[in-house]
Amino acid sequence: MGVAKNEPMTQQRRVSLGLIFVGLLFICVGRVAMVGPHLMALNQPNHTNGLRAQFASMNALQLDRYSREQARIPWLIHQSWKSVDKIPARFEPWMRSWRELNPQWQYVFWTDDDNLAIFEHVYPQYLYIAKALSKIALADMARYALLHHFGGLYADADFECVQPFGGLHEEYELFLSSEPRAHAVLLEGSDSPALCNALMASAPGHPFWVQVLESIKAKFDTESESDPVSLTGPRIVKSTYYGGFENDTRVAVLPPTYFYPEIAYWNRGNLLEKCKDRNDTAGKEVCAWLEQYPDGEFTEKTHATHHWQCTWCRGAGDETVTLSSIFPTSVYRPSFNQSNNGPKLVV
Repeated sequence: MGVAKNEPMTQQRRVSLGLIFVGLLFICVGRVAMVGPHLMALNQPNHTNGLRAQFASMNALQLDRYSREQARIPWLIHQSWKSVDKIPARFEPWMRSWRELNPQWQYVFWTDDDNLAIFEHVYPQYLYIAKALSKIALADMARYALLHHFGGLYADADFECVQPFGGLHEEYELFLSSEPRAHAVLLEGSDSPALCNALMASAPGHPFWVQVLESIKAKFDTESESDPVSLTGPRIVKSTYYGGFENDTRVAVLPPTYFYPEIAYWNRGNLLEKCKDRNDTAGKEVCAWLEQYPDGEFTEKTHATHHWQCTWCRGAGDETVTLSSIFPTSVYRPSFNQSNNGPKLVV
């Protein structure tokens, strides 16, 4: 009798345990399906395609996890090239990646003419400098002005987005990017972060950009000759940051893994050659990193990667496309008129 009474209880428990096991298995499989491929894609040779595929497959609700109202930095993506009708064809998938992974954002495209116009209409105190600069130096200077006036994210056209930026825009008021440590140690001769101006973001009106523009003005007024990297490029951003903003909690310098997981591969031979003479700790560390990560160090924090085209120093190539062929749907353009309301972003 005792055995007969216990038999049904054992079966019920087995059934219950079986159902619980199936439920847990379903949850685990679901979590692997959502998270696993993203993490596994980081170890695949073609990192950017793997990462982008994971995020691009999400629906708009999943991509828009962050609130526009809560964002400290506006949901604006600024990119620039010489004109709208002759953009290097290889830039096309990289430029598209920004809209694909940030579909709720406004995409703004700037040309050389727009870069000059922002100084003509908004920052006339720097216009004499803007008119004297080369086009590449003007493009540098204009990005500081547009970030001060409009805010948002600026990214060079050879940058590829690999995951949405909403979280960063909610967390920070201004963030700067830093190149791979190997660039800083081997090329710049410094172990402090090599700040780069190819990707930056901020809230509008941030005083950092005014100080950058003032630093350019001071350098332009006192030095007869200066290369673009030093006058308007990365070095002026770095000197401004370390000239009084390094302790400002409103300014964040994010490590290379966020935006610069890869080196400039065309310069790899030069970097490895420099490794032959490095016996110091920093040199040994970065040279070991170059050997360990020949295809770059992608992590779950990687939001974008720079393809290091350096068109101003290596040429832009021959094959070109138009802005309208890259983006069949309309994008925003800056509009400068004589109204008292100042420049606007229009479709």
